[in-house]
Amino acid sequence: MIEKISSASSKDLEGITSLNQGLQQISSVVQANSATAEQSAAASEELTGQANKMNELVERFRLKEE
Repeated sequence: MIEKISSASSKDLEGITSLNQGLQQISSVVQANSATAEQSAAASEELTGQANKMNELVERFRLKEE
């Protein structure tokens, strides 16, 4: 009886260890995705600012009417 309990406990421990490793991998992926999203948002803001500045500069030019 004690051997069965010990064996079951060992199997449970293996399962918990596997589950823990899987959760750690998921956590790493979520953190990487979050960092990428933050970088994308920052790049988007930068590009929006540059586009606005470009529009301001282009508005200064006028074409001659013929």
